[in-house]
Amino acid sequence: MSTKGLSGLKTIIIDDHKLFASGLSSMLESIGLRIVSTFENGKDAMSYIRNHEIDLIFSDINMPEMNGIQLCKQLKEEKINTKIIMLSTYEDTSIVKDAFSNGANAYLSKNTDKKEIIIAIENCLKGKKYVNKKLATSNGKVLKNQDNFTLQYKLTLREREILQLILQEKSNQEISDALLISKRTVETHKKNTFLKLGVKNNIGLAKIAIKNKLFEI
Repeated sequence: MSTKGLSGLKTIIIDDHKLFASGLSSMLESIGLRIVSTFENGKDAMSYIRNHEIDLIFSDINMPEMNGIQLCKQLKEEKINTKIIMLSTYEDTSIVKDAFSNGANAYLSKNTDKKEIIIAIENCLKGKKYVNKKLATSNGKVLKNQDNFTLQYKLTLREREILQLILQEKSNQEISDALLISKRTVETHKKNTFLKLGVKNNIGLAKIAIKNKLFEI
């Protein structure tokens, strides 16, 4: 596969695992990309991006200070049109969807080979979204071993808002009034949240939320 069109593209890598970032940098340089800098979190990367023209960003998802999805959202809000490719071990469909909805151009597993990375870059440059084959054929399956980051992105924004109010010991009616939605809608969202997190009541919900720091979203 020709990589002629990739030559010299100014690229940054954002990943808090230095060994992975180093290996990725070498691989990307081998296909002609110009790695101008690497960062360990999205916050430091944003400071750089605001002052430099960048063609491509390769970013991890779960990082300190500012994670990959928050980075995508920030780029979108500031109307910075740099193409961003997410590289992550997370394969949960809710995380993948959230990344795309916040502006990611491609989502790849960290096990993706060089050939598919080139395909992803070419699609991004053409204005197309790309998700690697393994994730695209997973039929929505979710990993069994889920950490707090995965659990955060299982919930919709509305479910997170309701969770926050439940942890403040608000009643269904109080939540209804605060969010300007019906009491029945609150109950439906709560039921869905219970199912997603595998709990039966508010006490169980509070325990898993505190344990996994879901209230810090």
